[in-house]
Amino acid sequence: CIPLDRNSQAMFAFEWESPTTRRKMQLTWTVLPQGFKNSPTVFGNQLAKELELWKKENPEGKVLQYVDDILLAAETQEECLQMTISLLNFLGQGGYHTSRSKAQIGKETVIYLGLEISQGQQRLGNDRKEAVCQTP
Repeated sequence: CIPLDRNSQAMFAFEWESPTTRRKMQLTWTVLPQGFKNSPTVFGNQLAKELELWKKENPEGKVLQYVDDILLAAETQEECLQMTISLLNFLGQGGYHTSRSKAQIGKETVIYLGLEISQGQQRLGNDRKEAVCQTP
């Protein structure tokens, strides 16, 4: 979650009515809300700034980032595992949450942004190919 500056919180105010008491109240976001059209850009830019700090401490790895998708590569599986642990700890300390179900740790072939990436090659993943074939 990215905190909103106190001076910006009023821009994200909204009215909510309690379904039980029918009482209306004004609420505001204190963190960048999902659904705001610029949230992905703001989030991605902030994450990129913070990843630069991590990359300075871990120059041996390669990191690609698009909004909230991160690809971490290393020469060996052992290096990759060590850097993954380091990156996950860094992100956790920064308040970021990661998805275990989306993690592809230590694999030689991964899916990143719909591409199947393996040993310096990339190709469309099966789900992307199927979507193209289904297009009228």
